Amino acid sequence: MRGLPTIEFLTFCLQQAPGVGDATLRSVLKRISEEGLSAAKFLQLSDQTIQSHYRLKLPAIAALRHPEPDTSETWERMLADFVKVLVFGQPGYPPQLQNLLRGKVPPILFALGNLDLFQLPAVGFCGSRKASDKGLQVASECARLLAQQRINVVSGYAHGVDLAAHRAALESGGTTTLVLAEGIRHFRLKEEIRDVVGEGDLSRILVVSEFSPDLPWRAHNAMTRNRTICGLARALIVIESGLKGGTFEAGITALELGEPLFCVEYADPAPSATGNAFFLQQGAFNLKRSRDGQPNLSKLLSFVRNGGRVDYPPGGQAVMLLKEKAES
Repeated sequence: MRGLPTIEFLTFCLQQAPGVGDATLRSVLKRISEEGLSAAKFLQLSDQTIQSHYRLKLPAIAALRHPEPDTSETWERMLADFVKVLVFGQPGYPPQLQNLLRGKVPPILFALGNLDLFQLPAVGFCGSRKASDKGLQVASECARLLAQQRINVVSGYAHGVDLAAHRAALESGGTTTLVLAEGIRHFRLKEEIRDVVGEGDLSRILVVSEFSPDLPWRAHNAMTRNRTICGLARALIVIESGLKGGTFEAGITALELGEPLFCVEYADPAPSATGNAFFLQQGAFNLKRSRDGQPNLSKLLSFVRNGGRVDYPPGGQAVMLLKEKAES
């Protein structure tokens, strides 16, 4: 890297370093922020001080002092591709993530597109990749209504509910945040939204990943990604959930965090919506249609505009026991 090291580059090197996981990285960044150290000042510390005070092992320290060529090359390619790097505890990092996720906040975020969307009130969407036609219709209707109210739509980037919500919001002139379950260098505009925004136009889109830039999609990443969707939103809508899998985990996360959770109730649920009744039993708000046939989002909009958390009856430990029961 040319010039003085930055805290962003230091964090990126640590993410790539052997033996450094998210918990270690969060701890190091928290101390650096509390002590007001620049990257240059941190690197001036002795190996012994970094070992004892920041709990980093020698291989990780070596990766900081002498980054691997692949690490530096990936960094330069990201800068050339206009990827922004946001670091926990530093200016520009989304405060809502820090406030809500706390001990599980992603230590580093890679972002493309309009960073101003972090400042907008947002609603998260989760649902099955194989959602029913009715579920896709509800997702589109909700996203369209929220876009008309200038509420940012946050969801993953999978087929099914995710892309239905993104497309509807963009078609209505709104904005959307795509949260990836893979490294950001894998991102491409998918056909489902490309024709709405135009190739290469990210003015109404924000793409976010917390994973190493070249990391491929993994199921575990999708679970982690769903927690970040919850953290970026002021409320979460579950369109269709099974009794296990990523959407189910997202709903459980919302219950644990006390985040307002809204769930569609179906008279005759599709196989992809067997978990919806579970969340409604645990205190999720029922998302119903109003007299005009549109989803009634008045209570959801109240939470989004005024803030507020929900004290769900079961409590964290009870929810986990219920989760285990549902999966058995």
